[in-house]
Amino acid sequence: MRKILMTVAGALVLGAVVVIAVLATHLAAATADGNDSNANLPVVLRPDNTPTPSATPTLAPTHTPTITPTPTAVLGCPPLPTPIGGAAGLQNGGFEGCWGTIELGNQRPDAWELTWVQPGDPLYDARYSEPASAIAEMIHKLKNQLPPNEWPGAPNALILDGEATYKIFSNYNVFGSQLRQRVSLPAGSYRLTVPVQLHWHENLDGKDQYTAESGAWVIAAGTQSGGWAHAKQMGDRQWFYHVVEFNLPTAGEVDVVIRVKSAYRSIKDFFIDDVRLGPISAVSGGRYREYAPGQLTWRPRPLEAIPPGDIVRP
Repeated sequence: MRKILMTVAGALVLGAVVVIAVLATHLAAATADGNDSNANLPVVLRPDNTPTPSATPTLAPTHTPTITPTPTAVLGCPPLPTPIGGAAGLQNGGFEGCWGTIELGNQRPDAWELTWVQPGDPLYDARYSEPASAIAEMIHKLKNQLPPNEWPGAPNALILDGEATYKIFSNYNVFGSQLRQRVSLPAGSYRLTVPVQLHWHENLDGKDQYTAESGAWVIAAGTQSGGWAHAKQMGDRQWFYHVVEFNLPTAGEVDVVIRVKSAYRSIKDFFIDDVRLGPISAVSGGRYREYAPGQLTWRPRPLEAIPPGDIVRP
């Protein structure tokens, strides 16, 4: 009996194994035929952790701006007015206009011709044995280049009008410089006023008064008006006024000439400003020259009455 039971149990176990095998075979076949419900799902792969890339913006084309230089304002540099006779016939008498830079860095004021005695040549009038030893420095001095006590209206003013003065100077040299302007004027009587300030830089007691001189002239209609003033007449560090009067019978051109010179080797500074030319009712007669402290007035003389050495030939 026991043998029979063991046989039956073995048969059952064998049957179970067969059933399991059949079921496994069926499941594999179903998967292969696509009958499994998971067979059509997409395969999802999980990537490694990587940083999210930053978006690169699209840059606009680079534009290089055109830089326009800011004009540099030059103090005392307005356009020169058109002469309309009378006082307007003389241009840039206050040296407020522009200037051109010429030899040795010297500055030629607009409307003026600037010349000088060349080293080795005799000074104007040829009265001195020593010739010129150098070319002076000739420049504009602007208000902002001067101390306040030398500004217009100050006790030691070097500027009489506007914002600039004209300076001619040299250290320990013999020199001569000239400013000249040709002016067109209608017929009439006129007065030219040329303020000049001289700085001696030395004591002139007992010394030659002709160590330095300045002069102003007008050459018009066959006459010459003007002349020199020496150092002691001009004084030291004060304004001296050359006054030149002349007649013009008919409309025409006249030459206005300003000269300075240093005859000896010592420091000399000349300042010129506010040169004026204006009409007057008439030129008085009498002596051709009158000197008063701070002023020298000249009246016209015919050229034939002037010694050749005193005739100004600009």
